[in-house]
Amino acid sequence: MSSTIPHLRNSGSIEYEALSLVADIGATNTRFALAVSGSNELIQPLTLLTSNFTSILSACREYLNHIADLHPSRACIAVACPISGDHVSLTNNSWSFSIEEVQRELNVGRLMVVNDFKALAAGVPHLAAEEIVQIGDGTPIPERTISVIGPGTGLGVATVVQHETGRIILEGEGGHVCFAPGNEREIDILRLLSRQFSRVSTERILSGDGIKTLFQTLAKIDGVAVPDLTTSSIVERAISGSDSRCLEVIDIFCGVLGSFAGDLAMTLNPQGGVYIGGGIIPRIAKLLKDSPFRARFEGKGRLASFIKNVPTYLIMTDHTALTGAASLLLDDLKG
Repeated sequence: MSSTIPHLRNSGSIEYEALSLVADIGATNTRFALAVSGSNELIQPLTLLTSNFTSILSACREYLNHIADLHPSRACIAVACPISGDHVSLTNNSWSFSIEEVQRELNVGRLMVVNDFKALAAGVPHLAAEEIVQIGDGTPIPERTISVIGPGTGLGVATVVQHETGRIILEGEGGHVCFAPGNEREIDILRLLSRQFSRVSTERILSGDGIKTLFQTLAKIDGVAVPDLTTSSIVERAISGSDSRCLEVIDIFCGVLGSFAGDLAMTLNPQGGVYIGGGIIPRIAKLLKDSPFRARFEGKGRLASFIKNVPTYLIMTDHTALTGAASLLLDDLKG
């Protein structure tokens, strides 16, 4: 399920100065929209394949051509990498750019460049009820901390700390913490991957490439030959139920995701809930609901009661980071 952003029908009804460009740059998809300044309303959406463009500027030019004579006065671009200084290099993409150069080329008065999971986290409080699916029990406490996890091309993590005067978004590279196996099968997986990598991060499992890695690793453990399937093919076979090995891959993926989300909840106590986003989640939502995810989330031994009431949600829309980027621009405008 993916909710729809309405297209602008009457461009003359909105002043150019009231428009801001928002973008979510990922290794697979690059999403754009216009935000109506002073609100989180999004119009004129466009999704492009990142691989079709050689740089962020060429993708931006494509979008500016798409919106024709509309010209935004401000912009917020969310990118899948840490931000430090003027030079930005995407982690799972060959693009790199200068923030100052992009601002000049876009001819905007203000350009914010933020981590993509900071934008996703900023968008979570604006999700509609029909854009999320709860997994398991738990009741959120309003205005409490919210954590966000997202397996996609990589594994993103962010947390929103809400307080009386606003919010603080904690961003980092939590997806690169060490993979912690939860059973004998996963210990075998870690043992084999440790021969291939000097350090096995959780992202090695909880990502698009991680699904393919799991598929090949299980075959090696079991001593069987398997075809070189793409991540998409593995997911499709699991969804259809036509391949038991693919089903096991997704089951393990969901179990590891539950443990990882539970560990994050133990660390940060997000009583507002843990939200799971990323491009993979909507496709495997039904399998995840029937998987060990929630049991592994709560399975913290003598401290299980500590997070038993923390709810977990799947984000089922693909424009949450765009809404978050608009929200961050609004915060910036307010000072």
